[in-house]
Amino acid sequence: MNVYYLGSALNLSSLYMLAGCGSLISIKSGDFNLGGEGQIYLGGFISAIILANCRLPVFFAILLAVAASFICSAVLAAFSAVFKIFRNADFLFTSFISSAAIIPFLDGLISGPARSKTDNLLATPFIPEAVRLSSILEPSPLNASFIIALIFCIGLWFLLNRTAWGRQICILGISPEFSRYVGFACQKLSITSAILSGGLHGLAGAAAILGTYFTCHQGFYSGMGWNAFSAALIAGTNPLALIPSSFLMGFMTTYANRYALFHNFGFDISSLIQAVILFMIAFPILDKAGKNIRDFSHNIPRRSSK
Repeated sequence: MNVYYLGSALNLSSLYMLAGCGSLISIKSGDFNLGGEGQIYLGGFISAIILANCRLPVFFAILLAVAASFICSAVLAAFSAVFKIFRNADFLFTSFISSAAIIPFLDGLISGPARSKTDNLLATPFIPEAVRLSSILEPSPLNASFIIALIFCIGLWFLLNRTAWGRQICILGISPEFSRYVGFACQKLSITSAILSGGLHGLAGAAAILGTYFTCHQGFYSGMGWNAFSAALIAGTNPLALIPSSFLMGFMTTYANRYALFHNFGFDISSLIQAVILFMIAFPILDKAGKNIRDFSHNIPRRSSK
């Protein structure tokens, strides 16, 4: 197995884990966050601008960029929660619309005032080498964000299963009416889950800039948010299962693109290959769900007709 592609797949998996944690929180809370791509893009853009222009010491520059990425993407997601609470707007719809709105706005900034003056790419200036995350598996882009992503998955499992906030989020996602009846602070839970969901997507964008691309170019986010969301769905809302499901999505994406490159196919075929594999995974799950429903219905006592 080629070391470069192995490291690239693991590195992509780490980005899916970070963004997948954000998707998983939104699924658990019952508010499906479909704005992941815009939030990833915003987090990457903010971190790239700060790191390219900040003159602070390395540690504080990285800390500032990561914090700003988290906050900005969290605010973007929190708007959807606010609209849901005060205007009864659908969170799924507003999160998707906000993402669709922020992406062309950032494209305009990158092609205009934020564009690098020394490169031909539609991208921001490259960040200094001092703040870049170095590779831990040369020559691939695999870096320390992989270990951080694993820690986040484990930490999210602890947060959801071993804290009062996490248990309330899970109950809120299953039954909002029951949560209101027992006196949960449902509005606060919705806002905090949206903040964490958006912030984690922003962290994925910052990690992509710090360790993979070193600049924010148009389209770097493409597919990342949806693949992370798919990984969260495959994981069945279990943060620990998000690790192997992110590996699956990362390896599928990397090696499907490799196949397209070396066999002279368009890169759209990689999406087709991923779709086929995901359908193969989904059918056994749907079949099992249908079997459980049939078994349940057979066990329901029926009244005899006379």
